[in-house]
Amino acid sequence: MLSTVEEKDLEEEAIDSRKASLKAARGPLLSLGATVLFAISSEFTALSSIDGIPGFHLVFFMRLSQFLIVLVCVIIFRPKLIGKNKHQNGLLFLEVVVNNVATTLMYFSFTYASPGIAFGIIQGSMPLFTACFGFIFLKEKIGLIPICGILISIIGVILVSIGMAHQSVGPTNAMAVSILLPLAAAFSKGPDMVLCRAILKDMSGITMLLYITLPGTVAQLILTYSFETPVWVMSAKTAGYIAGLGLSQAVAMLFFLGVLKVEKAAIAVALRALVIPLTILLDYLILSKVPNAIKWGGLSLVILGTLGLGIYIWWSHKQKEKRKTLLKKMDFDQLIDDTD
Repeated sequence: MLSTVEEKDLEEEAIDSRKASLKAARGPLLSLGATVLFAISSEFTALSSIDGIPGFHLVFFMRLSQFLIVLVCVIIFRPKLIGKNKHQNGLLFLEVVVNNVATTLMYFSFTYASPGIAFGIIQGSMPLFTACFGFIFLKEKIGLIPICGILISIIGVILVSIGMAHQSVGPTNAMAVSILLPLAAAFSKGPDMVLCRAILKDMSGITMLLYITLPGTVAQLILTYSFETPVWVMSAKTAGYIAGLGLSQAVAMLFFLGVLKVEKAAIAVALRALVIPLTILLDYLILSKVPNAIKWGGLSLVILGTLGLGIYIWWSHKQKEKRKTLLKKMDFDQLIDDTD
């Protein structure tokens, strides 16, 4: 039989293992939550557009909803509203510009293509752009196994996009626009993700979202009146779509900022690839868009690559947490930073 000391040691080891597992799962779990909400928001975007809400006006409503939600978070949590130095404030200003441009391009792409094809092109190219910008500006390197997972997902995304292109019956010019807009959005989202991660190292994500949504709301209102005829009278159903868009996007961004806090920028973006099968599932349930055989093959690869990447990230973080715990027990706290 085990002695009392041995039993206590086993209990402590089991508790430490559970704590390490939970802490290691932060990134994948937060990413899953953000993924579900991003997929839902894309459907609200499509439904609002079908009900006649113009593109700029739709983005204005989204930004306004986000701003109000973030304002409530500011009142509750009271984060610092300015950076400690010019460098941090400069990054904030740059992020405001880049994020609003990228968001505008991304949501315009949903009005010219189904959410599935837009997310397919964006998610397929975003990891590449983000990895390049992350390596250049943050010196973040990605291991061989994560690269394999990302590549499998990208191949799946390409197949999904090909399947959707085969199903498209629109004119060539419309197809060209529906491809170029998501590509432009993906290219601008790369530096957006890298800037977010850089800012989150020193500042609150709520502060960053406040600076993004406040000028973004004003800018979208100006663009709405400059290029479109705004629609202020709408049905309760359409108003519900718009409210759902703003709420799902705001909460999804808070979740995703949590992912960027603990994961490298390219990994955080790659984990979000599950939004593609979720969005296509919602396309089928809500918009009656039936996937073809090529899409099914692509979706299988996306799920395989993303789940494999998520499991590997969880396992690697768990090993790091167990190593940290061991070093603390051995009073080697000074070595912990070297294991991150």
